[in-house]
Amino acid sequence: MRRPLVFAVVDRMLQIDCTDSIVVICEHDPSGLGYQLDLRRETRGHFEFDCDQRIDGTWVALIRRRIF
Repeated sequence: MRRPLVFAVVDRMLQIDCTDSIVVICEHDPSGLGYQLDLRRETRGHFEFDCDQRIDGTWVALIRRRIF
């Protein structure tokens, strides 16, 4: 349920030409989400993805729109 929500948001960002970023906080390594963003035809090359684990074990991912 969560990934479709993230993809809906990034797809909408592309539709309205939004240049904001999204922060995703989760309990597991979200690297697969970044990989999927690069695999999807709709989002390939349009977003930068960076993630890091906080001291408390929570993962934080930043999805940033690339400006061309």
